[in-house]
Amino acid sequence: MLSTTKLMAISSLLMLLVMVEQGTAQKRMLAHATIPFEFWLAGDRLPAGNYQIEVFESTAYVLFLSTDGQVVGGAYTLLLDGDPVKDTDARLIFRIQDGRHYLYAGWGSYGKRLVKAESTQPAPSGDSRAEVPVIFH
Repeated sequence: MLSTTKLMAISSLLMLLVMVEQGTAQKRMLAHATIPFEFWLAGDRLPAGNYQIEVFESTAYVLFLSTDGQVVGGAYTLLLDGDPVKDTDARLIFRIQDGRHYLYAGWGSYGKRLVKAESTQPAPSGDSRAEVPVIFH
């Protein structure tokens, strides 16, 4: 059975596909990241691995896909800074708590965004922070 988050991700994707058909969607931003550890995304546990990451500005949503294009997770985001970061600075930021990695934020050509589900948590730093580089296509 699909989790509520996955159903929301699929619904959002379908809505965006309709918007693209109508020519009203914003530019699609696709990235790739290799995440070397299991992590949590808005309540869903995802395994370590290679991921495609799609960012939708029009809905402030980030979608994680397996390398074969299957939706595996997604989360709403909050804009921290709309200025794009340099390609060399693009990254995912994880908060580490009790040995678990939680996706906290992402920096890229879309600016800096915070995962909404993490917005009540303090910004990770030092040993409670991990970063994974992101490559935009």
